Amino acid sequence: MGMIGLVKKIFINGKFFCQRVTGTQRYARELLHAFDSLLGQEGHKDIAIQVLVPRGAESIPRYANLEVRSVGWMRGTKWEQLELPWYCRGHILLTLSGGAPIVHFRNVVTIHDAAVAAVPNGYSFLYRVWHRSICRWMAQTAKRIFTDSHFSKSEIVRWYGAAADKVSVCYLGSDHFSRLQADASAPARFGISGKYILAVSSYNPNKNFHRVVDAFHILDKKDIQLVIIGGNDNRIYRDIAALPPDVRSLGYVSDAELKALYEHAACFVFASLYEGFGLPPLEAMASGCPIVVSRTASLPELFHGAALFCDPYDSKDIAAAIRSALQRPLLSGEESKAFAARYRWNTCAHEILEAIRRL
Repeated sequence: MGMIGLVKKIFINGKFFCQRVTGTQRYARELLHAFDSLLGQEGHKDIAIQVLVPRGAESIPRYANLEVRSVGWMRGTKWEQLELPWYCRGHILLTLSGGAPIVHFRNVVTIHDAAVAAVPNGYSFLYRVWHRSICRWMAQTAKRIFTDSHFSKSEIVRWYGAAADKVSVCYLGSDHFSRLQADASAPARFGISGKYILAVSSYNPNKNFHRVVDAFHILDKKDIQLVIIGGNDNRIYRDIAALPPDVRSLGYVSDAELKALYEHAACFVFASLYEGFGLPPLEAMASGCPIVVSRTASLPELFHGAALFCDPYDSKDIAAAIRSALQRPLLSGEESKAFAARYRWNTCAHEILEAIRRL
C-alpha cells in the first residue's frame, strides 16, 4: 500500500479510443472498465487515473472513478509520440495498446506477444519495422511490462531483450462476454441456418485460415457450413488469398451478433500458428461453445483440459479435432462457461494496479 494521504497518479494512453475494436483494443477497454470498478473500492483510494485521448475520440464510456481528458491537436502515432508525453510528464504513463512515447521516461506498458519478430511474414514491411523497433525499445526501457501469458513472457525476453524480472503475466478476462446480451436474430439475418463451424479473427496469415478451410473440405460434410468472421487491413497484414465460395465470410460483426454466432455454433476453431493469449476461444467458451485450438504457443497453457487440440500445420489433424468436437464435445456448455469464468478482468486489473503501486 502507498503511504496514507499520498495519491499515486497514473495516466493512461487513450489512443485506442480512435481505433476499431479488435483484440488489443478490447483488452484496453475492458481494463479501463475494471479499473473504474476497483477505484470505487476502499483498497484503491490511493490511486487516481486520468485517461488522455486525442481530440475527436468517440464512443468513450462514462466512468465513475476515471477522469477522461482530451488533449492535443494531432491524431494517431504523431499524437502519441509528440503531444501525449507533454501532458503526462513526470508521471507514470500506462500504455495498454500500441506504442508508448519514446521521449517519456516513466512508461509502463503491455506487450501482448512478439509476433512481429517471431512470425514476421504475416505483416506488412512498414508495420513490421515500426513495431519491432518500438516493442524492443519498450521492452528495454519501460519501468514494468505486462503480458498475457507465460509463453508471451518468454517470447518478449527472447526477441526483445526484456529482463525477465521486469515482466508480469496477467491473464485476460472473459466476463465481458458473460455480461453481454446476444442478438438472437443474427444467424438468420446473416442467412445462416443449420449446423455450422465458426472461426473468428483478423485475416493475418498466421491465423491459418487456409488450413481451417482445407480441414473443412476434408470433413466433406454436406450438412454443415464453415463461417468465418473478421476483417483484413492491408496496412498491417500482407495480402491473403481469397476464400473459396463454399465458405461464408461475414467480415466485422457487432459484439451482440458475435455472441449469438458463438452460442449457435456446433464448434469454434482457432488453429492459429502463433498466439500470445487467445481471447476468441475464451469468448466462445464463455458462450458455451466447444472449442478446437492449436497445440502451439500459449494455447495449451490457457486451455489445458478444456479444449480439443490440433496440430495447426496439419489440415488432417485439424479436421480430426473438429470431427471429435462435433461428435463428442470435451465439456458441456455449462462446463465451458464455468471454465471461462475463472478468467476475470478485475483480477487482471488488480494485478496491474498492485504492480504499478510498487513502482
